Formats: sequence, structure tokens, C-alpha cells
Amino acid sequence: MMNCIEAQKLIQEFLDDDLDNRELSDFLGHIDSCPDCKEELTIQFLVKVGMQRLEDGNTFNLSRELDNLLADSKKKLSARRTLVFVSYGLEIAVAAMFAICILLLIAL
Repeated sequence: MMNCIEAQKLIQEFLDDDLDNRELSDFLGHIDSCPDCKEELTIQFLVKVGMQRLEDGNTFNLSRELDNLLADSKKKLSARRTLVFVSYGLEIAVAAMFAICILLLIAL
């Protein structure tokens, strides 16, 4: 389980969408369970995205945007896990097919 120091070090990487599956999973789990780190994430998100929105002159609801970012990250993590599972299944299928081919060649 990730601690607060580790989570806070990963906030910028999270905002830049630069975490691998394990880091993202641990980070999201920690953020969901730690109000202090969620507040720090909120502050850094407000600074980063809010400043961009002010410079662009766009209207915004940063709280909703952060909630959407967290929800999207959870969906992305789920999709990544599914892809990893499918790729392992394909690797096993290819290895099995290779083994069957070898056995058939030996039998001939």
C-alpha cells in the first residue's frame, strides 16, 4: 500500500498521465482513502489546470474536471488490466500452439 509521501510525489506524474498500471492503481487507491492526499491533488490540479484556463479565458468547473479525471483514470486502469490479461492469454495460446506443432512434427 502506498503511503502519503509516495502518493504526493506521484501527483505531478498522475496529472501528466505518466504512471504505469501498478503506480496508477496504488495512487488511485491511496487518493480514494486519504483525504489529505486528495486535498493536495486538488490543490495541484487547481494550480495546473486553473492557471491554463485563466490564461485561455475559458470557463471551467475544476472540481468536476478533477472528478472526471479520476473517474477516467479508473476506467483507463481497468482497460489496461484487461489488455494485460488478454495479452497473457494470447501468449499462452501461442505457446500451446507451438508446443502442439512441435509434438506433431516429432510424431511424424
